[in-house]
Amino acid sequence: MATILAAAAMSVWALSPPTAMAQKTVTKSGYVAKGKKLFTQYCASCHGDNGKGQGPVAMALKGTPPDLSLLQPPGEKFPFYEVQTKIDGEKAVAAHGTSKMPVWGAVLRRTQGDLEKEAQIYSLAKYLESIQQQRD
Repeated sequence: MATILAAAAMSVWALSPPTAMAQKTVTKSGYVAKGKKLFTQYCASCHGDNGKGQGPVAMALKGTPPDLSLLQPPGEKFPFYEVQTKIDGEKAVAAHGTSKMPVWGAVLRRTQGDLEKEAQIYSLAKYLESIQQQRD
């Protein structure tokens, strides 16, 4: 009888929905995984597989691609919105000068549509946030 009750309790536990924290972790890791795939497809040729700016095309560029693992200033939060805006490229900020990077927002919109474009840019930003090096 105790074995049956234990088995029933285990099956109820296994069927119960995940906690909000567990769902958030799964969702976050899903965005990071998707972002990594997109990074490999669109960004690694210039920024390298590790985001440090040493991709196979980097030497042919006029300027050196930045090290994307150092976007988060020490002691500060990751500049998520600024990173998304830079990736999108369509919301140019005049004070920042011209962008040497392709306008990925236009590319993604043409191939995927507006909603998917936003999701992909978000995923790329989450991936970049995940590769930040901790500095003092």
